[in-house]
Amino acid sequence: MTLQDNLFTIVSQQQEEGLDVFHVRLNPEWPIYKAHFPGHPITPGVCIVQMVQELLQVLLHRDLSLRQAKNVKYLSIISPEEISDLTVTFCKIEEQPDGCLKVQAQVTSGERLCTKLSATFR
Repeated sequence: MTLQDNLFTIVSQQQEEGLDVFHVRLNPEWPIYKAHFPGHPITPGVCIVQMVQELLQVLLHRDLSLRQAKNVKYLSIISPEEISDLTVTFCKIEEQPDGCLKVQAQVTSGERLCTKLSATFR
């Protein structure tokens, strides 16, 4: 199951200052929030990483899989009760000689930095 159109929907996609940027909206009614955690929903970290992967696939028009999550920092809780709109910015996408992609991305809500990610996809 993909998270796009389930956990989140893409509101817009654009380039800003040479960076690829997606604006997304969370679906607070998605079933994961009933379990993680009842009464105090929090977006699971694995869902944030999967959302970044799916947005990268949309951007590059190809299927990808996570090979290595080198550095993932969850800096602020993303609760759909408090935050419904997120910005996912791809700060760096580098094609490697072996066909892998080294990616740096961040997830923000307004001025609040929620997640920073450095990962390799193939």
